[in-house]
Amino acid sequence: WLFAPSGLLDGPLPTFYEATEAPERNLLYAQQHNPLLVRRDELPGNAKVALGDPRYPYVLTTFRVTEHHVSGQMSRWSSWLSELQPESWLELSPELATELGITDGGWVTVETPRAAVEARALVTRRLRPLLVGGRTLHQVGMPFHFGYSGLVTGDVVNDLLSLTEEPNVSINETKALMCAVRTGRRTR
Repeated sequence: WLFAPSGLLDGPLPTFYEATEAPERNLLYAQQHNPLLVRRDELPGNAKVALGDPRYPYVLTTFRVTEHHVSGQMSRWSSWLSELQPESWLELSPELATELGITDGGWVTVETPRAAVEARALVTRRLRPLLVGGRTLHQVGMPFHFGYSGLVTGDVVNDLLSLTEEPNVSINETKALMCAVRTGRRTR
């Protein structure tokens, strides 16, 4: 089932490429990113983080949560689900929280060249610093269920993402990217 002899623009075998924004060079291939990605670099407000840019040192991944098991547009209108997850958060390691002076439950701002969003800090051991290329690399995570409407609202993590479409069905491939994190609320 791995081999797709026809129908895929980037087939016939799956290949790992780094995300459009990555902390390190792709060590498996000379090609850093999928060469067939539809990049929307020409759009205003869609700047990418260059490899190694010190202004954006952390890897951000977005994820789904059980309480908002479908898209936020559907689940954040449900009072009982909204009560279980009333606001967005940024999950980060105790080590990064200490380094940045962030307290569990406090406000943080997450920034990319495209936007800045705020969320509550969730300091947890589930995310741990990684040793990559001889340096410590921190990963942070945010759920993508919150938005401008519904019973629970909040900044939209997808505002941080760049527009880059995978080649077969043009779905946005950006679910991992580089970001900056600081304590406190964002400037309005």
